[in-house]
Amino acid sequence: MIGHYAKAQFKFTANNSSNNFKAKIFVENCTTGRCNGKATIILYDKITDQEMQTFTSKDLDFGLTEMQNAQLGWLDLGKYQTPLIFGDFNFDGIEDLAIRNGNNGAYASPSYDVYLSANNKFVLSAPLTKLASENLGLFDVDKKNKQLSIHIKNGCCFDKTINYKYDAKQGLYEDSSVIEDSSIPDYVTVITQKLVDGKMKKTVQKFKFKDYYNQ
Repeated sequence: MIGHYAKAQFKFTANNSSNNFKAKIFVENCTTGRCNGKATIILYDKITDQEMQTFTSKDLDFGLTEMQNAQLGWLDLGKYQTPLIFGDFNFDGIEDLAIRNGNNGAYASPSYDVYLSANNKFVLSAPLTKLASENLGLFDVDKKNKQLSIHIKNGCCFDKTINYKYDAKQGLYEDSSVIEDSSIPDYVTVITQKLVDGKMKKTVQKFKFKDYYNQ
């Protein structure tokens, strides 16, 4: 199986992005400093070396260092260089996986396909993939508060953060949000919403620009 991919594609390993898994990556295009295009990712158990699952990406976009030459054969990607991101995205204590799939987010930011672990397999999550594909990059993961946060921007003067919770029964739902609107000169309007007893409670406050951003 590996021989089929290795003949025509650039080859990488990702051994440091997870405590439980490692991967072999085959990607279509690599130029100086960057790789992208169609890709195949084969995931292995880190302890047993057993092949676990195979994934594809339409555009596995990631950067290379000045010292890395993809023409030379197998290259090991650094922990923060790999286009594979492992984390517990639904807070069930089990590692999940996000795979880079182009730059389809807002302002051409990175987009990801998100897979949740279920019965020793990774299953594509449509809601989490949507969150990770339509906003400013991958969502932030807050382990302490068990929430995911996405960021939205519209020009210079509008920023919005939405915080989501993940419930085993009802799935993903919006828990709170904060809008910072500085479209009025010298002022910032802050609109906060919080889910209380099943209903969104809204608060609107206005601050002087210099006071709000210097506090």
